[in-house]
Amino acid sequence: MPFLDANGVSLHYELDGARGPSVVLLHELGGTLHSWDAVAPRLAGRYRVLRYDQRGSGLSEKVRAEFTNDTLVTDFEALAAQLCLPPPYHFVTVAAAATQALRFLEKHPDRVGSLVLCNPAPGVDSSRAAALDERAAFAMREGMRASLPTTLAISYPETLGEQAAYEAYRGRYLANDPVGFGFGFRALARTNMLHMLPQIRCPAMVIAGRHDTVRPHAGSAELAKKIPGARFEPIEAGHFMPTQGPEPLLALLEDFLPE
Repeated sequence: MPFLDANGVSLHYELDGARGPSVVLLHELGGTLHSWDAVAPRLAGRYRVLRYDQRGSGLSEKVRAEFTNDTLVTDFEALAAQLCLPPPYHFVTVAAAATQALRFLEKHPDRVGSLVLCNPAPGVDSSRAAALDERAAFAMREGMRASLPTTLAISYPETLGEQAAYEAYRGRYLANDPVGFGFGFRALARTNMLHMLPQIRCPAMVIAGRHDTVRPHAGSAELAKKIPGARFEPIEAGHFMPTQGPEPLLALLEDFLPE
């Protein structure tokens, strides 16, 4: 289990693959690097694949200070620098992690090779900030189990996908630090990267889960239209497609990512 101190926190990461372009897998809010367990090993046959637990998640350091989307981007920058992972980076993101890839693109347009945005949540309107703050406060106060009805039960129905995958995901979800989880929601509530969509010039693909009730695929299709030349693909999956639909996701990634 490799760990590195990056940007002032200990980050748990996996870096696989001996050669090829650099692929960066960014997990969803509430997820961990294990969200990519059914995807990363096969990609590592062709690419250098980095995945890591973001601050406050998984086995990375449990923080007790507020952070922002910019903090998370700086975490990646520091980790990639220490690992000597060369750009350009090919980001594959799930849900709210799209905000990090878009912010990195805004800062370093020459370091991004492509973007794959899975059920993307590229920003939060300020009118929704209070609702996310309330959800964050509830998790921090009552814990992860109490938060299940308003979070995981909606985004990952038990009947969607393989039962074993669901049970493993639920177990990792419950193991989240509720304070770090709450900080993640608060950071998202103050982030809006929608302005970047028309400015994307690298190859981009938006993938939507046909069974996503959190972010219906019609909304992702409309979002894709805002990205010049973006490819849009719906697949048989829900909101957390690396876990719920890894095979159709892998088929698209292997077709889209560069050799």
